Formats: sequence, structure tokens, C-alpha cells
Amino acid sequence: MKISSTRLIRSALFASLAAAMVLAAVAIGLAPPRSAPTSFERRSAAQAWADLESNRPVGHLIRLVAFDPQKEPGLAIDRLARLGPPDQLYSFVASYEEMAGYTARQALEKNGLRLREGQHVSAVIFPRRTELYPANARGLLQIIRAVEQEKGEAIGERFLDGANALSEAEAKDLQSTDVASYRVSDFRDLYPRYCELARRFNCGPAPYPASRFIGSLYHNWHPLGFSQIEPARDPCTLPVAQYCAFGDWTKMRAEFLPRFGSRAFLTKNLEIATIPGRILIDFDQPDRQIIPYIGSRSE
Repeated sequence: MKISSTRLIRSALFASLAAAMVLAAVAIGLAPPRSAPTSFERRSAAQAWADLESNRPVGHLIRLVAFDPQKEPGLAIDRLARLGPPDQLYSFVASYEEMAGYTARQALEKNGLRLREGQHVSAVIFPRRTELYPANARGLLQIIRAVEQEKGEAIGERFLDGANALSEAEAKDLQSTDVASYRVSDFRDLYPRYCELARRFNCGPAPYPASRFIGSLYHNWHPLGFSQIEPARDPCTLPVAQYCAFGDWTKMRAEFLPRFGSRAFLTKNLEIATIPGRILIDFDQPDRQIIPYIGSRSE
């Protein structure tokens, strides 16, 4: 394991989970990752799904970027400037707690992405310090509105105009960012409308200008706020009623838990060098290297 002067973890090979918990390094402002307690277990899909239902608060976040070191050297962890591409305002991140203990490949797949032969994975792990938006249909609309307000007339065609304009009740609801406001059961009556708008934004027929400033929505994204592992089919081919179906969590769990990957979130496209407590990792053998245990905030 090589640690540079910028305190970057580079190419740490973890032969087992226990070894993974020891072979980690420190970034500015965060206590050293420590050996995993004997009670530490990877968060299961069932546990993460329960967190989705309750919108359980997140302690640490993780951003994973797969790249070809020969063709895309600018995506190496020591060269990444921001969480996402420079023109983005908001980028997708995941719960670190849902990734700890899994290999970098498994973690990437839980985010609905695939690792190609020869690719490395850059990882940024950091404590939540800024506003975080669960990436369900409601959170996505909040981000779209924030982008269109920030860009103003320069954005051109606005998604939330005309037939897509929010009602007074919807606009008022979207002002709230407290934890409970993102629980689908708490905005059940508004979910069909929010989901229909999210589908229109995600599926086209043509991309709206605001999409340039938001992390890409791939076919693995579900409007309830999670990524799927190899979805059965492209959701955009589904009729609106099926795309936005939500009877209750029990039914949704039975249908989607076998393909559930992880919760999805949107946060500002932060400049990595300014993130307090960040940990930067280069996984050059992502099939074998494991997302390390860094301890809980309460330890």
C-alpha cells in the first residue's frame, strides 16, 4: 500500500474482509479507519430497503467512478477535482454504510453500474455536511427546480413550465427538506404526479436543458429513490401507470428487493479538495479490493 503526501489510499489490496478493515488510510480531518469490530456486518439489501422506507439519515456518503486508466487518466482519484463532471451542479452519491464490506465491483453494481475489463474505481468517502436530497421523484423535482432557478433565463427551455408547472400545493410541499418529507408514505397523494413528471424528465422524448447540470439518470434508477441491479427491462418502456405504481411498501419490496442495489442521493457537485474528512481510494483491483470500514461517527 502506498500513501502519498496528500494522504491518498492507492492500490490497497484486501485479501479478506478482515484485512480490508486494517488496510486503509486517512484523509484530512478524519480519524484513521480502524479494524472492524467483531459485530460488524455488511448492510444487507433487506436492511438497506428498510432504510429506504424510513428514509434513515446517512452519516457518510460515497462517490464511485469507474474509469480506464489508459484512456481516462483524468478520472484517477488524485486528479479528480469534483464529485461529478465540472459542468454539473448536482451529482449522484450513495450511502457509504450500504457499501462498506463489499468489493469495489459489488459496490459499483449496487449503484446500478457495470465494471468493464481493465477498469479501476476511484472512490471518495466523506461525512455528510451539506444538504442531501434523496433521489426519489420528489427529490429530483427539487433539484430540477433549484437548477432552473439558479440558471435563470440562461437555461432556455424550463422543464417546470407549461403543462409541467407545479401547483401551489406541490410547490409548497417541495419547499420542505426535513427527513419525514421524503418518506413516500408521507407524500403518497402527490407521488403519482411527482413520478409522472420525473418520468417525463428522465425518459424524454428529448432531454431538457436542466439535465446537463444533474447527474445522469440511467435505466437502473427507480423513482422511489434507489438504483437497481440489472433491471428486468428499461423502465422508460413502461406505461406511466406501471412506471409509477405504488400500492404499498410490502408489494414494492416483494417485486424489487431481488434487484435492489442501494439508495440514491443527490448533493451539490462539491470540490473534492474542500470536503472536510474526505477519504480518497484508488481500487486498481476492484474485484478483490473491499470498501473499508472507517468507524461510525459516534465512535
